[in-house]
Amino acid sequence: MNEEIKQRNRLARHAVVDIYLSGGNGRFYWPNRLEPYHESTPSVRRESHRYIIDSGFGDDGASVEELIDITYERRPDYVIPNDTVRTGSTSMRTAVEETAAKVAEFLDAIDEQSFPATVLVPLQPKHEFHLAYLEEHYPRQANRGHYALGGMRDWSSEAQLNQLEQFREVVGYDAYVHGFGFGSAYEMIRVLRERPALLDSVDFATPVINSKNGEIAGAARKPVYVGPAQGDESATTVAHYILAELCDIARMQSPRLTDGDDLDVDREPFETQLASEESSKSSAPECPEDDDSGPASETATDVSTRSDPPRRPPQSPPPEEVEQETLQLFSE
Repeated sequence: MNEEIKQRNRLARHAVVDIYLSGGNGRFYWPNRLEPYHESTPSVRRESHRYIIDSGFGDDGASVEELIDITYERRPDYVIPNDTVRTGSTSMRTAVEETAAKVAEFLDAIDEQSFPATVLVPLQPKHEFHLAYLEEHYPRQANRGHYALGGMRDWSSEAQLNQLEQFREVVGYDAYVHGFGFGSAYEMIRVLRERPALLDSVDFATPVINSKNGEIAGAARKPVYVGPAQGDESATTVAHYILAELCDIARMQSPRLTDGDDLDVDREPFETQLASEESSKSSAPECPEDDDSGPASETATDVSTRSDPPRRPPQSPPPEEVEQETLQLFSE
């Protein structure tokens, strides 16, 4: 193992939670990676130590058979079965009931004694309500002790913290809890430093999205437009943008490597710059198709040039709406 890999492992190990990068680009090593089923590549799997495959959501997600097949092929540490996401057109009850049924179908189809990955049960907010439903109707899922909390990507850090605290009050601190789509925001980094027991791991695609938008975010965690990398072998440049952000986030999440003063960055200049460059940002490509800057010999199943963020679920319902719907369900 070369020195560069050792240093990245050290950074990731000292972070208070396991940081999984969500998205492609197999041109660099990061110890923890997550990819959706439809975007999983051998190159990203090779350039990681621990790996999660997310089956996706709804009709676009992987089938039971597809997820089983790729699990034996990629040998991930964790897999997340298909779920139904709570949206404006899908009620909380529907999301919870359909997700539970899909997970039950997946668990019934595998032999967990020989299955090569641990199954994370996806939960919709409010997660303690979802867990209570499982305890009554699907105790096998409720008693697994491995959960992935979704539906909070677009919430404020304060709302995310409140939800995590409420869930931990119910499930306790022995369960393994993964947080979907957050952990890179400045406020949440502060929260996790102070309350590391709230989560065991997180995943986010923020560095991937920033790099595709021609942006990079430093210690202030405010993306600054620098222009997208273009031309041949641009994926290598993009990979270094992504890696720079990951290393910085891991350092910031480690009280052993940074103290409170190290995180006290004056963020106002970045706010001003972002406002002045809004027009440039809007003209940048947000999530372009896979580039072709790599060797011509690469196949569609192993495209190391890819650095697309995973397909994003619809906008997360605001916490106030989720709270109101939960109260209505309990009053029925």
